[in-house]
Amino acid sequence: MIELHEVSKRFETVVALRSTDLRIPKHRTTVLIGPSGCGKSTLLRLIAGLLQPTDGSIDVDGVPVTQLDLLEFRRRLGYLIQDGGLFPHLTARANVLLASKEMRVPPDKSIPRLHELCLLARLPYL
Repeated sequence: MIELHEVSKRFETVVALRSTDLRIPKHRTTVLIGPSGCGKSTLLRLIAGLLQPTDGSIDVDGVPVTQLDLLEFRRRLGYLIQDGGLFPHLTARANVLLASKEMRVPPDKSIPRLHELCLLARLPYL
């Protein structure tokens, strides 16, 4: 479970994220929807430990993000960014499998997972 407790982020005088409380249960797909500039990307960067909150705290399974092995945590955290998140020279399949390839996950594990994700997203098998 990921929990945010009164998390906010400022860059000097600019408020990027107002105080936010959020609870994301394990094994649930959670979607952040909002207009440009409302803090969605900032929130994701805070959860992934790419930014530190100005105020508040973030816990993963009761452990503060600051105490996690961030590389291992980020490998378990899946998120899709808007605009420019895909490599245009790769196929959709190659983009989806890129992280698995970099982590040297064998095809007998990554290809079935690709199929599961296609079914979940109701996309044709890539």
